[in-house]
Amino acid sequence: MGRGGEEPRVDVWSWRGLRLLAGQPVRSTPVVSSRAVACWSVCSPRAKAVVQQRPGGALVSTPLLVVVGCPSIDTLIHGDQRRESVGGAAFLTALAARRVGASVGLVARVPPCLPGRAGAAFGPGGIDRSGLTTVEGSLPSFTIRYDDQHRAVYGDVRAGVEQELTPQDIPEDWLRSARLLHLGSLSGSASQQLAFLAGLRQRGFEGLVSAGTYRRMIEQEPDQVESLLFQTDYFFMNREEAALLVPEGIPSSHRGVVCVTCGSSGVEIWEGGSVQRHATVAVDVVDATGAGDAFCGGFLGALTLGEEPVSVGMTVAREALSGLGADPLLNAVAEAMRPRVSVDRSQVQKLAVALGQRGSTDALDFCGFPFPERDDPIALECLAAATLHQYGFWLSDAGGWTEPMYGMANGRRWKGSDYIWQAFTRAAASDPTAFEPARMAGEPGLFEQIHTDDDGACPVPDLESHSRLHQAYGASLAARFPGGFAEVLGAAEAAAARGEATGVGPALSALLATLPGYAEDPMAKKANLLIVMLARRPEEFLPLSACETVGPIVDYHVMRGCLRTGLIRVLDPDLRRRLAKRSWVDAEEEQAIRDAAFEAVELVVAESGQTVAEVDGFLFTNGRSTCLEVQPPRCEDCGVGGVCARAGDLFQPIFRTTAY
Repeated sequence: MGRGGEEPRVDVWSWRGLRLLAGQPVRSTPVVSSRAVACWSVCSPRAKAVVQQRPGGALVSTPLLVVVGCPSIDTLIHGDQRRESVGGAAFLTALAARRVGASVGLVARVPPCLPGRAGAAFGPGGIDRSGLTTVEGSLPSFTIRYDDQHRAVYGDVRAGVEQELTPQDIPEDWLRSARLLHLGSLSGSASQQLAFLAGLRQRGFEGLVSAGTYRRMIEQEPDQVESLLFQTDYFFMNREEAALLVPEGIPSSHRGVVCVTCGSSGVEIWEGGSVQRHATVAVDVVDATGAGDAFCGGFLGALTLGEEPVSVGMTVAREALSGLGADPLLNAVAEAMRPRVSVDRSQVQKLAVALGQRGSTDALDFCGFPFPERDDPIALECLAAATLHQYGFWLSDAGGWTEPMYGMANGRRWKGSDYIWQAFTRAAASDPTAFEPARMAGEPGLFEQIHTDDDGACPVPDLESHSRLHQAYGASLAARFPGGFAEVLGAAEAAAARGEATGVGPALSALLATLPGYAEDPMAKKANLLIVMLARRPEEFLPLSACETVGPIVDYHVMRGCLRTGLIRVLDPDLRRRLAKRSWVDAEEEQAIRDAAFEAVELVVAESGQTVAEVDGFLFTNGRSTCLEVQPPRCEDCGVGGVCARAGDLFQPIFRTTAY
């Protein structure tokens, strides 16, 4: 809404509205106050009656405000500057409503993992994600160009999976609990909005309905947009859109409330033939993207909280103007969220005692098929190349995990990482030149060729990323270490000898952090694994003490073990449900679980007196032999069954990454 010279005019000030305008902290948990103000000049009698039908003083387990519409991937153009941002009218509306403390859920169809930081908005204390349906396909996308007055002109518009949204996507319990439902500009189609509204009423929704629009929709479907205006309780548009849709003003037969944002002039509220004008205060505009949607979300959120909606809406809109795209609201919502998971310190102590009583265990020496035999001249190159491909050995669909990867080689069925190991080991024996940096760099199909199974196909999922990393790894070696990985190891030994690192292990870790396939993971799972392997091999490529310099090797077996033993407690009920269903999780959720697993293993190491290799090795081998993926856990055979939480329904986070 930009700049203006007057303070906002409101008819009823609430305590919360004053705190918002003063920039003081607002409530971040979805609690409905029993002292909520129930009188606003912009609320119709029906609105007051509907919104007040809610349990005073109770925690809300289902959202009071439901917003319909997908996040989008927007290309924002300001002059000669272009950048991509997560946006979408519905997503910004939901963010703004949550920012002011409303209980809000988003109904959308989304790809298996939300892009960018969009996932940070969902979870405990954030937007309820129970209305998200995972599908194959892409999110909507918009190209938005802004002039020097911060006015938006929409260019390329792609509807993506949003055009498939139907009222059946709304959870049944949401229809019963919600007091307000907002329809975003679904696929830029007023016809879809009208069809959704009709289906909503057929499903028995009796709450208030609001909707938004934008200029292109009015130009393409003026009659449908006008029909939507008359069928909703609240309607949101800007001044230019209002002039285009109703140039002579709202007809007297209209019974709802129309909110018209007027840029730097503030907001107008049209109702019953009257117009209330609310001026805004001056702000420095960084990015005008979504300010109108932010006003909409703040306004609707305030209604569900029983507070004065115009001042709250304008305040959160000003906040949206202070940064790029959805960033200001997304950051605020994410910061106010409660932890998704936590490390259980008491369970750490129990497991540490149990492992300590077991004593030191014989760690793997990574020698013998499917690994290279002792003194194999290509062993070092083979191990380094194979380790960078230790990730993603499972199949999936739109719902999540379906089964492990299997492949047939020489008449034997191999599972997951073992298929990768045997394929590289066979290649080392049959064609050692396959590990020359120049060949890896110059042959895009080399990885696929090495991993072709008995049926003539490559069973490895996400073949594109494996092929790309294999080629990039070879190119990096060819440019910097043309002698191959042996030269990398030699450089690490030289750096340690010069005192540039505390030992050859840390020196090698630093070099691996610069090589494609290893560099992408800040937690260095594959780098740590390779260092342990080289130290444990009978050739002693590294001193055994190098194992003591690595951090936890957190892969999905280790995370599954931490979740099932209770080292990690899942605090988010929806996340726990999806882990048990083996459904997709978002990047923020996966990172929270992985961080917790890393911390838990470090604590067990510190309290048990065992090494990282021993603790990590127990969780890994136990996960492959006892606490299984496909079959139910065999708890009676587990060495720590007496202290385990036995959360056997939990699964590792389902998330595609090249890290593990």
